[in-house]
Amino acid sequence: MSGSRIIKSMKEAASIARGEMPAGAYQIHIPPQVDVKTIRQGLGLSQSAFAARFGLSLHTLRNWEQGKRQPDPAARAYLKVIEKAPEAVYEALSE
Repeated sequence: MSGSRIIKSMKEAASIARGEMPAGAYQIHIPPQVDVKTIRQGLGLSQSAFAARFGLSLHTLRNWEQGKRQPDPAARAYLKVIEKAPEAVYEALSE
């Protein structure tokens, strides 16, 4: 990345942080990988409890944790939200 692109990106990040940039004008970065097992263990949940609590297939969860499959971008975003705000996700799904 060139110096001018870095500076432009930094200015855009500052605008976003100050709330000056409309939400549709930028994209949120979705991480290329998430450590599903670490997220689950951090919440102190078994595989079956984690899957049930957050509406995931136990089979899919096991495949992610064993490295047989990788979560798609939407699932990675969902998992990051679970990692950062698990109670908010649980409350939203409970309504």
